[in-house]
Amino acid sequence: MLQTAYAKNPKDVAGVFGLARKWADRYDAPKAQEKYKEVIALDPDGKAGSYTDEDTFVTAPYTDHAKYYLANASFAGPKPDMAPLKAFIAENPRSPLVKQAYMTLASYHASRSPKQEAEAFFPEYAARYPDDPAPLSAWLRRIIRDKGPFDKGAEIAGRLRELTLSNPNPSINQMIARFYDLAGNPSKAGEAFGAAFMERRVQSLASNLLAYANYWTDKKENLESAKAMTETALKIGPNDIYSLREAASVFIKAGDDARALEFFGPAWFEKKAAEGSGEDIYSYAQFWTRQGKNLDGALAAAKKAVEFQPKVYFFWSTLSDVYAKMGNKAEAIKAAEKAVELAEGSPKPAMQKKLDALKAPAPEKK
Repeated sequence: MLQTAYAKNPKDVAGVFGLARKWADRYDAPKAQEKYKEVIALDPDGKAGSYTDEDTFVTAPYTDHAKYYLANASFAGPKPDMAPLKAFIAENPRSPLVKQAYMTLASYHASRSPKQEAEAFFPEYAARYPDDPAPLSAWLRRIIRDKGPFDKGAEIAGRLRELTLSNPNPSINQMIARFYDLAGNPSKAGEAFGAAFMERRVQSLASNLLAYANYWTDKKENLESAKAMTETALKIGPNDIYSLREAASVFIKAGDDARALEFFGPAWFEKKAAEGSGEDIYSYAQFWTRQGKNLDGALAAAKKAVEFQPKVYFFWSTLSDVYAKMGNKAEAIKAAEKAVELAEGSPKPAMQKKLDALKAPAPEKK
């Protein structure tokens, strides 16, 4: 099909580019290079359209992709020629593919180039992308290979930990630990890749699984997979109140209330009540009230929460919500009045508004 389209219109840049990609995917480098050169000749300024790489998600003009492919082709083999990639960077400084070119060069300098060349390359790469862990990661890998310099390695390791603190990367932290082991600092290695790191990763993984599951159950699609991912999250993740609420939400949306109640129902409430955990059982009561399910359990939890912490206005507000959901208007008003009494500052008007709404006569049915 691509060949037919090309025969009909050999000057269509998108068609020529598609043909070039076809040959590249088939590892026919000579034919791919021929077509990529045609792309550049047809559209030297890169105005004919763009392509998004399926692997890197980088979007760039057809011409930029063609130039990058040709430059990268010279890099393959046992004796890579770095000059074309360097020229690509210099000649196309604003191309989205410049970063890819740097990453390709970094893979070589991290493991194969002479030490002097690596020492010249990495400061330039890191300065170009100061908030990206990738340059520093490749640089530290080279320092480990060279067994020094340790002072620069410690500086890089520290910066890497800063950059990845909110989203730790196992391969990066493993490398940081290897560096500290090499530098004779096992305690730092343990900090980077010890139990605390794994606990954070497990929590992050559980959160990702629950996000996936909630996405699909919101769409009412892919439900079996969503439930399976949630079961995995429950097994591996810390059973904090947020994760439990998210997991229970998945099963409820999937029509499996019974499973939600197994891990976030009466047994869980009894355990937390015995521990005196007011905040957790308040959250439990709030969750089930909003779901409109397990209301007897929600009421028991709301009552226990105000018993534990009777001066917290929003505990009373949730108790009011449960009563209102159950149709017990008198008790809902009493709890709401207590919430108004205890609330201070900006929350007080909101509590009063809620109380006024409860006291207002029900609209007449037509």
